[in-house]
Amino acid sequence: MTKLELMQSWFSRVWVDGDASALDEFLSPEIADDTEFDGFLAPRNELPELIKIVHQLVGPFEMEVIRFMEGDDWCSAEYVMTSEGPYGITPVSVGGLMMARVKDNQFVEMTTKFDAFALFEQLGQLPEDALMACLTGQKLTWA
Repeated sequence: MTKLELMQSWFSRVWVDGDASALDEFLSPEIADDTEFDGFLAPRNELPELIKIVHQLVGPFEMEVIRFMEGDDWCSAEYVMTSEGPYGITPVSVGGLMMARVKDNQFVEMTTKFDAFALFEQLGQLPEDALMACLTGQKLTWA
């Protein structure tokens, strides 16, 4: 399997299908239960719950790799997650980036960046143009 195919399969099986049992196929045995990525996420323990939360927030979704690069044992994908939103009412389209080191057709290291701010704006959980307001120094307050 190429690195591109591996990453596409990761997005499809783990994220879109919500198949937490596939984690053992994608994550190297070198990644322990408490191994953290990005300084906060232990994929074996916390990723299944995060995936459930995303599915609850946006409903069924698709993920598409729009750019892909690789060099030596590293690869990187820019992707977009699209959904009709909860109950097909609030469409979302949010981008992200994943970089991973691959060994023996499994991920050994990874870092991900996802535009959660845009997701929450599109879902109506943050005011429209909230980022622009924050850049002016305004504070978001909840009643």
